[in-house]
Amino acid sequence: MLDLRRRRFLTLFGGAAVLVRPGLARAQTPAEVTRRPVIGILALNASENDTGFVTTFVDALEKLGYVDGKSATIVSRYAAGEQQILRRLADELARLKPDVIMADTASPIKAVSLAAPGIPIVGAIMGFPVEQGLIASFSHPGGSVTGMASNVEDMNGKMLELGLEMVPGAKTMGLLVDPRGSVAALMREDFRTAAEKRGISFLAAEAHHPNELDGAIQQLANAGAAFMCIAPVSMLILNLRHIAQTALKLRVPTITNRAEKADTGILLGYGVNYNENYRRAAIFVDKILKASKPGNLPVEFPTSLHMFLNLKTARAIGLEVPPTLLVRADEVIE
Repeated sequence: MLDLRRRRFLTLFGGAAVLVRPGLARAQTPAEVTRRPVIGILALNASENDTGFVTTFVDALEKLGYVDGKSATIVSRYAAGEQQILRRLADELARLKPDVIMADTASPIKAVSLAAPGIPIVGAIMGFPVEQGLIASFSHPGGSVTGMASNVEDMNGKMLELGLEMVPGAKTMGLLVDPRGSVAALMREDFRTAAEKRGISFLAAEAHHPNELDGAIQQLANAGAAFMCIAPVSMLILNLRHIAQTALKLRVPTITNRAEKADTGILLGYGVNYNENYRRAAIFVDKILKASKPGNLPVEFPTSLHMFLNLKTARAIGLEVPPTLLVRADEVIE
């Protein structure tokens, strides 16, 4: 497995570093450099110390024959959740003239599109890509962006239904959201619509920074939210453990669509298997490097969903988990 953290700086292009494997410092002929595709990575929700799903993507590239330092050059930039630095990182990548860039979410995609208009972009987890103007349609993206959608139809409605099943008779749901997220407004309206369809009230509380999380969760608890869904935006994702701890003290059941975050203390997770999304993203990159145009490659929907239940959290807030949920859970934390 390629360990992105152990790469070293080998060559500088315009002040930005190209990361390659150690031990590959021999001089290369111009022909060798020309033949080697440059694959860029811009990740909002990863860092140098925690590359997360990017490792899955690079592993998938290797299986397709794109080995960093041998048959490809892979350059990576990580924002660690800091949206304000995305444009600078995108500019750095653009100066390296990559053949294609994998951007994990909508904000990096937008940053790359501004920094290098027309460069092929593969999105790994794109939320509301049509509504955000990333693509013209799922079947025919039509521009420079294609890749994987981040959810399936009515995903938020399904999360809400799980909350109603977990808390029978609930009259009000809460949504914790960071309004700075690219999908925040769309997510809020989607949950509002889903709540109205199911005949329950909808409340939203905003947190712009981690130090506002406790107050926002307290706001939802005071307003009578029977359970709280957590919008999948960077600041909230990176602070799920703290959110879970605060909600536990206030006895507010928590639900996330980040199904891989079972170790955070969140009560219930239901969502896409993002490892599969990143593996599929590598296939998109391969097709583009073999001359397919991104605008002609239909955006794909996830095919694998995962659900976890944290019984320890349920007991701590006095909830009895319905047997129907236990049977359907892929992962149960005792």
